[in-house]
Formats: sequence, structure tokens, C-alpha cells
Amino acid sequence: MNSLLSTTDLIIFFGSLVAIMGVGLWAGRREDSSEDYFLAGKNTRWWGVAGSIFGSNVSANHIVGMMGVGFAVGFAQSHFEITAIAGLLMLCYFFLPVYRKLNVFTLSDYLSKRYDDRSRVSYALIMVVIMVVIQMVPGFYIGSRSINLLLQGDTGRKAIAEAVVSDDGRISEVNVVYGGDAYGSPPKILLDGDLTEALSPAMEAGQLTKLTITGELPSFPKDKPGPVISFSGGNAQNPEISPGDVDPFHYKLGILIMAIVTGAYVILGGLRAVIVTDVIQSVLLLLAGLLVAYVTFSQPEIGGWGNLVERDLGKEGVERLHLYNGSDHPALPWTGVLTGLMVLHFYYWGTNQFIVQRALSARSDKEARMGILAAGFFKLLIPFFSIGTGIAAYYLFKDRNMDVAQDAVFIKLLTELIAPLGYGLVGLIAAGMIGAILSSLDSMMNSAATIMTFDIYKRYVNPDASDKQLISMGRIWIVVFIVFAGVFTIFTMDPNSEDSFFLHVAKHQGNLIAGVVIAFALGMFWKKATAAGGVAAIVSGVIFSYSIPPAYAMLAEGNDALIELFGAKLNFLHGAFLSAILSLIVHVLVSKSTQPDEEKAKLTWTGLGVFTPAQLAVFGKTLLISLGIYGLLGALVALDTMVTPVIAAWIGAAWTFLCFFLSARLKASESGEPVYKEDRFWAGGLASCAIFMMYYFF
Repeated sequence: MNSLLSTTDLIIFFGSLVAIMGVGLWAGRREDSSEDYFLAGKNTRWWGVAGSIFGSNVSANHIVGMMGVGFAVGFAQSHFEITAIAGLLMLCYFFLPVYRKLNVFTLSDYLSKRYDDRSRVSYALIMVVIMVVIQMVPGFYIGSRSINLLLQGDTGRKAIAEAVVSDDGRISEVNVVYGGDAYGSPPKILLDGDLTEALSPAMEAGQLTKLTITGELPSFPKDKPGPVISFSGGNAQNPEISPGDVDPFHYKLGILIMAIVTGAYVILGGLRAVIVTDVIQSVLLLLAGLLVAYVTFSQPEIGGWGNLVERDLGKEGVERLHLYNGSDHPALPWTGVLTGLMVLHFYYWGTNQFIVQRALSARSDKEARMGILAAGFFKLLIPFFSIGTGIAAYYLFKDRNMDVAQDAVFIKLLTELIAPLGYGLVGLIAAGMIGAILSSLDSMMNSAATIMTFDIYKRYVNPDASDKQLISMGRIWIVVFIVFAGVFTIFTMDPNSEDSFFLHVAKHQGNLIAGVVIAFALGMFWKKATAAGGVAAIVSGVIFSYSIPPAYAMLAEGNDALIELFGAKLNFLHGAFLSAILSLIVHVLVSKSTQPDEEKAKLTWTGLGVFTPAQLAVFGKTLLISLGIYGLLGALVALDTMVTPVIAAWIGAAWTFLCFFLSARLKASESGEPVYKEDRFWAGGLASCAIFMMYYFF
């Protein structure tokens, strides 16, 4: 095995694994109560909240997956990070105060208090599916795949061939675009994933030179994409594996190692161990991401950020540094980004157990808010060191005439740029990446176990359970989830898939959460929201999410105007927004037809004293005015007036900061502290940075 990791790299890499596990076990050595185990004793400092939220959120998907999307799609992927700031601010000032006032362990508990147990169970089941199936499984997949590619090094690249389809739909010839390397034997040929013997390969010096049609091939209608030719087997080291592919045995071994390392400290140490290790892993992640970015941008073909911008906008550029794609874009349309993506953010940051649980562990409300805001500033680095690096890699590999799959970009950068430098840098980056993987997996394990322990076991099985019994049950559930996710990953995920798993995760998550967001938001805002309305919103949201896309496909068939506007296939972001709107309608209609509970109706923003009606009115007016200003600025830039993206960026940022600054100054005058010590001052800085980026990269 020609590993990328030298002896020094291996020492750093495996040393970090042992150190992380050891620190986690030490941090959680004394977990005597359920509050200690599941909420870290509610004694976490702001930096612990920040590191844990950032570490829980940023997984290998953000390094490997986002870099790949930046490579293939462009800077528009940054919307996932920039607009996330709106979700973080909602958590800070709207959702978190309610949860902390009610002293809940799980967000299902809030739904039970505000509605009834039907909403509790619905949310609990959805969250467990999201955390275990949609989050943990891809985490195991991309983690093991990436680490294995690091360990095996450069084993060559697959051959690439394209078929020429005639007017009658038949394949007339097959051209070899790239012959591959490191082939020890002729590979098996697959046509659209199916093995075929109708194409015969010719090899020379370990490379494919020609594909000859020797048998009957299927036809391909004009209105459908042409056939995809792929190759299986032929690696000189292992004839059953293609060059550059991950060995299935090593893939399974990687999953097992990650499960053992993460499970060890999560099972024994609880949330305190998770938070401490997350902070360390976040530092490693940032170092790794910034190092890869620095080396990539330092290449003579790139020449820094400024040269990349000039090239991207030049004659040979593909304009990937723009944030906004057309409304019919298949991956990231601007209309979906400003609608459905906001629904995903409000779910992820405001109503998501494994994120909110970190804020619930803070020693005070202010420490929680400052931690959330600090995590937001770290989030705004990702567009540059991950997505921007992916764009730079596109031009770099183009100049070097290299064909690279989007999820292989990160590994290829290490192979081509970092490994030759030595000094243990690949080991440091590998440690950062494994840290990103583990920090996400441990959060899922802990939070999913918290839900099952409190919302199922304690609620329905053993209401009088002691702290010792609750901790034991939590540990059992963690083991169950690790085993299930690991086995599921092994048998369902292809370790050599070239799909974008970041968008895969976002899409499937988006199908489950539209109604959840509505149930939480309307429950906190509207006193007349009823239990029947809450559960109806959650259930209908799932139904709408899965039924809207096929309904749109039927509607779009033959409708050229609709296809031109939103594409032939409805983007999942558009679907999430439509599902949320329909769930809102369902919630309102059902609530109006049922009788509200007077006591439960008090668990709203105004009923709990989070806001007065006057404060909500002021916020609503400010929000409407701000949206009007942002929309006007966007229109002026889009119409190519004298208002350039840079001018709009400064105006939008200044207005945003002013709104927060006035609120911070009022709070400071009441407390007698300097304005810069108010969290709203820093919230204004964070929001201003996000708004600035949204216009600057217009």
C-alpha cells in the first residue's frame, strides 16, 4: 500500500485518535446525575458551547463534501453557511429563551408541554431517523472513505470513456477520453451501472486504449441522458478493485475503528466528554482547512484569492465565484436559497436536538448566546477555506489536465500539494478531518440517546427511573445506534460513489422537517395553536415533502414556461418551502377547528415573558423595513445600476449593524455595562458580515 502518510504523519494521526479518546474519557469520568451525563451539568462556558456547536455542525461533509460542491457547482454553496447566521440568531433570541425557561432536556419535551404527547413522539421519531440514518450513516461513509484514500495513497485513476449515440438511439462508437493508470488486468465494463460484455477493452502498458463494440447494446431515447460508462476492477494491486477505489474490507475496518473510538468516550463520558473533545476537534479542523486552503491558493496557477477572482471573471472563467444561480438551477437556485434553505436553517439551528442541546448545557443564558454567536463567526470562514478552495482546485486541476471526481477533490489536493511538503502536514490534516468526523458522530449518538431515554423510556416505560437507570439506558441506546448505523452504512453505501453527499444529506433531511419548524414557530408565536394543529403540521409536512415533487413533475410535463422558470425537476429547496407553507395552512385550519388549552397557550413568547407584545411589534416592523431595503438593494444590483455589489454590501451591512447596535445600546444603558459587552453588539457584527457577503459575491 502506497500510503500518503509518512511515519511522522502516522504518529500525528493515530496519536490524535488516542488523545481524543483519552481526553473524552477523562472529561466525563464523573457523571453522577442524568443532568451531568446528558447536559454536562449545565455548567458549560461560552467557548465550550461555541466549539461544540461548530464541531457538531462541521463534519467531513463540510471539508470533503463542500469542497467537492464548490469544485463542481461553485460559490453558491456558501449560502448554506452565510444564511445559517439567520438560524443562529433565531436560536439565540427566539427559541433558546423558551427552552431554558421551561428547563427541558429535549425539544420533544417542549412540544409535549405546548401541545401533547402525539407531537412529542412524532418529533422524537423524526429526529432519531435524521440523526442516525441521515446524519450518522453518511458520516461513517465519508469518514471511512476519506481516511482510506489517505492511507492507500495514489493508486491510479479510473479510465474515462464516452459513448456517441446516433439519431436512432444506438451507440455508434465509444471514445476513450482518458485511459486510466495502474490497471493490472482489463476492467469489467458497466453501462449505466449494468455489467456488459458488448464492449471489449484493449489495453497497453496498464492503460485502456480502445473500447470496441462487439455485441448488442440497448438504445437510448433522445429525451434522456446518454449512457454512463464506468469500470470495475483491474487494479494492479487488487484485480477486483478499480484504480483509485477504496478496498471494501478497509472501508468496513474504518467504520469499525470510528465506531469504537467515538463510542468509547461518548458511552462513558456523556455530553461533557462530547463538548470537550468537540472543542479540540474544532481547533484541529480549522487548522487543517486553513492549511489546505493556504497551500492551494499559493500554487502558481492560482496566485492567491485576487488572481482567482480575476480569472473566474475573465474570458476563460466559468464564473463560479457568484452566489446566485438561476431559479431553474438543479442544485442551488437563488429562489430556493432565499426560501426553502431558510426553512432548513430554522429547523437545524432552532429546533434540532443535537445542536440546541449544546446551548442548553451552558451555565447561563448569556454564556449560551455568546457561544452561539462565536460559532457563527467560525461558520463564515467555511466559504473561504472549503468552498473557495474547491473553486481554486477546479482551475488547478484544469490547468494540469487532471480529471477528478468532486468528492475526491480533497484527497487529490493532499496527494498533489500537501504530501510533497512533508513535516507531518498530511498527518495534521488527517487528524483535523477525523476530528470533524468524530465531533459530528459523537453529537448524534449523545442526542439521539437523550431523546430515546427521556421521551420514550422515562415517559412510557419507567417514569420513576433513577439517575443511574437513565444513564444506563442512555448508554444502551448509544450502543444500539452505533451498531445500527455501522451495519447500515456497510450494506447500503457504496464506498466508491461519486455522488455529492452534502446535498444528499440536505435533501433527505429537508423532506422531514418542514412541519416540525411550523409546529415550533407557531406554538411559540400563536396562543391559539392547538395540540391537534401541532401534530397535523408535523405529519402533513412529511406527506407534502414526498408528494410535492412528483406532483410538480406531472404539472411541468409539457409546460415550457414552468420548466424555464423552475426546471424540469423541482429542487428540494423549493419543495421544502412549499411544504412549510402548506403545513402552516394545515396547522392554522386544524387549530381554528379545535379548542385550545388555556394553560398550554401560556407557553408562548409573550406568555413566558420572553417578549412583550410591543417588543414583538417593533421587531416585526424592523424586519419588514430591513427586508424591503435588502430587496431594493438586490434589485438595483441585478438591474446593473450605479449601485454595485460592493456599494450594496456596505449599505446593507451598515443598516444591519445599526439595528442591532441600537438594541445593544438600550440594553447597555439598563445594565450599566459598556455596549461592546452586550451580546447584541456582537450579533450585529455577525449579521453584518453575512449581509456583506451576500451582496459582495452577487
